[in-house]
Amino acid sequence: MQGALLAIVLAIPLLAAAPALAAEAAVTVEIPAGETRSIRLRGVPAGAVMAVRIEADGRVLVALVGAKQMKDSAGKPKALFRGAAQRKLSFRVSVPERDDYFLVLNNRQGTEPRSVEVEIRSVRRAPKPALPPYSPRPEKASWSPS
Repeated sequence: MQGALLAIVLAIPLLAAAPALAAEAAVTVEIPAGETRSIRLRGVPAGAVMAVRIEADGRVLVALVGAKQMKDSAGKPKALFRGAAQRKLSFRVSVPERDDYFLVLNNRQGTEPRSVEVEIRSVRRAPKPALPPYSPRPEKASWSPS
């Protein structure tokens, strides 16, 4: 992947211990014409919901890709999200597995540099507790007429 790698370390590992906590980050990225920049999100837990808001001063292609998908697929990794921000773009995704994720900002087709503001919010919700198996009380389980 060309371009510099911007690392944003979100405090997501702390989210696993609490029922619903959030991590937030905001960054402004300058993307020269014909280049790509990536923002790395480390240790995003499975089940986290990520909300991303992007404001750009022109057209930028956007993809959210897991590190495993980037390593496994040669050439074209399968993205969790793909889109294009003409000026603004907002999206939410639920993370399927714990991994590092990359928010890729692509200006390869652009002829001018782009300034992009990115806000990322990740919320980790505690899994719902499993219900105990249903078992009727013994006196209600069987009925026999006398």
